[in-house]
Amino acid sequence: MTLPDPEILEVFREEATERLDSMVETLLALESGDAPDDAIDSLFRDAHSIKGSAGMVGIEEVRTIAHTMEDTLEEARKQGTFSKELTEPMLQATDALRRAVAGDGEPATDEEPDESARAAQPSAPPPTAAHSSAPPPTAAQPSAPPPNASDRRSMRMSAEKVDDLFDAVGETVLHSRRLELLLAGDHTLHGDDERIEEEVAQGSALLEELQHSVIQMRTLPLSSITGGFPRAVRDLAAAQGKQVGLEISGADTQLDRVILDGISESISHLLSNAVAHGIEAPGERERAGKPARASVELRAGQRGSLVAIQVRDDGRGVARELLDGQGENGSLADTLARAGFSTAEEVSEVSGRGVGLDAVKSHVESLGGGLEVQSEPGHGTAVTMLLPLTLALLRVLVFERGGHTFGLPLTSIDQAIAVRETMSLVGRGAIEVRGRSVPLADLADILGASVPALDREPCAMIVASSGRRAAVLCDRIVEEQEVVIKSLGPLLAGVPGYLGAAIMHDGRIAPVLDPSFVSKTAARERRNGVVQQERPEQRTLLVVDDQFTVRELQRSILESAGYRVKTARDGREALATVTGDPDVGLVVTDVQMPEMDGIELLRAIRVDHEQASLPVVVVTSQGGEEDRRRGLEAGADAYIVKDQFDQRALIETVERLLAE
Repeated sequence: MTLPDPEILEVFREEATERLDSMVETLLALESGDAPDDAIDSLFRDAHSIKGSAGMVGIEEVRTIAHTMEDTLEEARKQGTFSKELTEPMLQATDALRRAVAGDGEPATDEEPDESARAAQPSAPPPTAAHSSAPPPTAAQPSAPPPNASDRRSMRMSAEKVDDLFDAVGETVLHSRRLELLLAGDHTLHGDDERIEEEVAQGSALLEELQHSVIQMRTLPLSSITGGFPRAVRDLAAAQGKQVGLEISGADTQLDRVILDGISESISHLLSNAVAHGIEAPGERERAGKPARASVELRAGQRGSLVAIQVRDDGRGVARELLDGQGENGSLADTLARAGFSTAEEVSEVSGRGVGLDAVKSHVESLGGGLEVQSEPGHGTAVTMLLPLTLALLRVLVFERGGHTFGLPLTSIDQAIAVRETMSLVGRGAIEVRGRSVPLADLADILGASVPALDREPCAMIVASSGRRAAVLCDRIVEEQEVVIKSLGPLLAGVPGYLGAAIMHDGRIAPVLDPSFVSKTAARERRNGVVQQERPEQRTLLVVDDQFTVRELQRSILESAGYRVKTARDGREALATVTGDPDVGLVVTDVQMPEMDGIELLRAIRVDHEQASLPVVVVTSQGGEEDRRRGLEAGADAYIVKDQFDQRALIETVERLLAE
């Protein structure tokens, strides 16, 4: 049989997944007694539509399962009632349909319906683990997520978004033609300087509109990842003898698809924590005057320039002693997210290991967001993830320290002030802001850099993130800018303290700092003196990498440590620099590069009598034993792998080699 066209098959899978999500929602509503009057008819229509579509694209397995479900639902329609005993086999049938929909599209070869199809029949017992191809669903692993949920390179979007983009492109093209005529001196347009200025201004506005439209096309609604959550919560609660309903609101809230790709697991952790840790057993709830059926809410909505995604439960809440002690350990989010911390009394498959909230907090902060936790003993807990709307564009405050330019997300800046008076509290520098003491630290100390001393009255930014506030000192605050954020690349993706790199209006590269890292490190800083002196002997280093962003970030790190830095795009260019500049005292090089790679560069340096002893540090993503052996045999003095890359370690390695 000829397989369907891949594009048609993808559309079928997306539509079938939407209908399956609707079926699960309806089945759960029937089970809880909250279903609308037409619930059975709705289920029948969805099963019938899936069956028809599967027949058209030739996926016999899907058609067979959907047909079996349709027969069962037809009986329920005739009787006018839906027995609750049907819920479990019907849910298992939707699981089987998801697996079949996500398959390769080949028709089933068995003459008899498989166990999954028979699960839809009311007389069939639930399939055993031996018959199931997927593990039992939990909140940490939602039941049968939509196929290709993590692959959003091709995605469906509203026609309105596409129309907006076409309109913006059309207006921009017309504007470009008008401007060309003006510059060519077309007298019909009465071209003059004033008219040209007006057209340039209009062009800027059109470009902003075009940029906005493109960013909107990158966004998807939260509902694109929430389909499996109600079922997952239901199954997890049932496994623990609890009754829990999940309510979702704000599911149409838009988020960058890159954020959505990773946030599903974080939401799963929070739902799992709510059911396992927060919700009490039915008997305990009734003794506390609560309904036996607990409520968990998943809410989403705008909060200023951020998107807030909150998981709230009406359970037991956090213990009073933890709330009372949160001031000593930071925010409540910090306390609950400490590595290894858990409120569970015993370890189980879904709780008691103290890794869930820690993983959520780390992931949210890596996106430039923050985590908030509020709790009231006996009444429940709310965990809120604050996330940027998009990772492609960010409004930052641009500032300078030691001659280098940096950026911080504007949403993390409370205010910027001039520092005239400081205080010392328990050996820690601080300033008073609105009647409260705020920890004070120099950005140079936070990043481990050696730069010239600050002025007598330096500038400070009050950075707020993850429940912490800190005053960060710098030389000069430049301006606010809306910048495009670029990835640091695979080599430096794990470097702590950076969200990425921004291309500034003047073409320079500026690292964009992670506000959570900055506020956390500043709060730990216990030095009274925040000024470090410049190195008495400034050495010249050479950074070699074919990726511009990687070169510029390494250059920024090393220059912040007090070194002069030259850069090269490949081994051939680097070799020319080394042989032509006797001041180069150390080389930091990648391995995989065009023209001449890092190993060839190493060998060329070692055979040169004058440069044979030049220290060379290899920084690469190639971390295998064979890769290390090749690098060291070629003459590398140090070999740093991406997974172990740390800017302090790089600086310490450079200092050690230069001191030898």
